Amino acid sequence: MSMTADVDFRDFARSVGTVVHYAAGDTIFREGDAAGVMYVILSGSVDLTKQTKVIETIHAGDALGFVSLLDGHPRGVTARASEDCDLALIDRKKFRYMVEEMPNFVWFVMNEMVHQLRTASAAI
Repeated sequence: MSMTADVDFRDFARSVGTVVHYAAGDTIFREGDAAGVMYVILSGSVDLTKQTKVIETIHAGDALGFVSLLDGHPRGVTARASEDCDLALIDRKKFRYMVEEMPNFVWFVMNEMVHQLRTASAAI
C-alpha cells in the first residue's frame, strides 16, 4: 500500500501552482526540452512518449516532470494531453515550499519516482 494512498495533493498543488489547461493532443513538453517546472494532473490524462512510442498514460492525481526539475537535466520523454486536462505547474521554489509545508508531499514524489522506475524496468 502506498504511504500516500489516502492523500490527494491536487487541491494543494492547485493552490500553490499555476493552473494551465491543455486540450486533447496539445504537447505539454518534448523530449530534450529544458525543465523549469513539474506538473500535477488536476483533471484529465497525459500520454508519456519516448521516440513517438507511448510508454504510459498517467491520470488525475499523478505528477510528471519532477525528475528533470530535481536534477536539471533535459526532459527524457514527451508529454501530450491524451484528453482535455488541467495541470498545476510547480516551479522549483514552489516545489520546495510544498515539501516544507506538507512533508507527506515528499512521499508522494518518491512514490511517483518508484512508479516511473518500475515502469521503465518493465519496458526494458
